[in-house]
Amino acid sequence: MNVVCQPHFVREALSQAGPVREGLSKLIRIAGELSFSQLLNHQGLHLEKLQGKLDPDSKKPLYSLRATRAARVIATVDGDFLMLLAIVPDHDKAY
Repeated sequence: MNVVCQPHFVREALSQAGPVREGLSKLIRIAGELSFSQLLNHQGLHLEKLQGKLDPDSKKPLYSLRATRAARVIATVDGDFLMLLAIVPDHDKAY
């Protein structure tokens, strides 16, 4: 997939603790090497569609990906593009 990080996502990523930044770097590298169907089955990133959740701007379904054991990334998928929208460092608050 083509991974797209908006400037606000990059700023947010740089403000995270070291382990989260490392997890985000690995997430971006791995996601960029896989297709959508491979991402859905990847045990490490654990891409999952958030039921009933839509991006308020694009109206596309929201997905969650694992960056670390606790941190999640909220994203949308548009064709072959994975759009990274936000980082949620606390898994319990990701949904």
